[in-house]
Amino acid sequence: MLEGRLSHARFINHAVTGKAGSHNEVRISSDVTNGDGTHTVTLSGDVAVDSKPTLSGYRVPQPSRLAEIVFAEALHERGIVATARLVEDKADIAALSSGYTADHAIAEHVSPPYAEEVKITLKVGQNLHASATPFLLGALVGHKGDAATGFEQIKRFLETTGADVTGASQSDGAGADAHFTPHFMVHYLAYMAKQPAATIFHDALPILGTDGTLWNTQVKSRAAGHVHAKTGTFSNGDLLNKGAIVNGKELAGYMTTADGRHLAFAIYANNVPVKDGSVITALVGEALGEIAAAGYDTKTDRRGKS
Repeated sequence: MLEGRLSHARFINHAVTGKAGSHNEVRISSDVTNGDGTHTVTLSGDVAVDSKPTLSGYRVPQPSRLAEIVFAEALHERGIVATARLVEDKADIAALSSGYTADHAIAEHVSPPYAEEVKITLKVGQNLHASATPFLLGALVGHKGDAATGFEQIKRFLETTGADVTGASQSDGAGADAHFTPHFMVHYLAYMAKQPAATIFHDALPILGTDGTLWNTQVKSRAAGHVHAKTGTFSNGDLLNKGAIVNGKELAGYMTTADGRHLAFAIYANNVPVKDGSVITALVGEALGEIAAAGYDTKTDRRGKS
């Protein structure tokens, strides 16, 4: 058993070492909220002895409490006495606002430019950031911070791209409630490739066999490093067959082929049964990556035929 401690959360690792070649399956088996608002998180499962390092995230249940603790610690490091108390009642922001003046400021958070933020959303598939996007668009552009207003702004933009918006359906930023035809997606990608921010968008996508959610896909392929594409996965458990069903998994983005062609592509796999959720990337994700790699190696004649 290994333990790790942060101020806001204490992590207890009960995961055990599995045999070489076995599938990794690490999960949060319990998350206990302590009386002071901190958490004790226990990890369980198996990790193959020959597996490579991987990255996973812990979704903080109460971000405001984390902010209180971290802020109090930052003040304490500078000799300022502060206590991060657990407060049940919400603060009266209107009553406190008169004190929010420049001469009272003791700290300032400056967010990174969106060109950097989008890398977090796309490279690692950060669903929390993606889910917030429609609300931010609604608030900043539509002046009403709800998802419906945000999607009104998204539709107005998509209608300017030349893509057939009837080939798209979406009700959340992360994509769990979303459907896109390959025809729509490829035309949207082709539009983005011609915009001033094309390089920023292209470079924010995961790279096959290199980084992001594609770091371990087709690593030995000649296409590794040449395909920039966003992954996406939605699956459910299958109790009937003691497995899982991949409702949808996609790979969409750009590549410059071995013979120098610049392509936008979209590849989908829908309704694929697997023995358990831990093999989705190894099986379905690898299959999509192999199709993209085949496209990279395909040569065409002067008429554009392969």
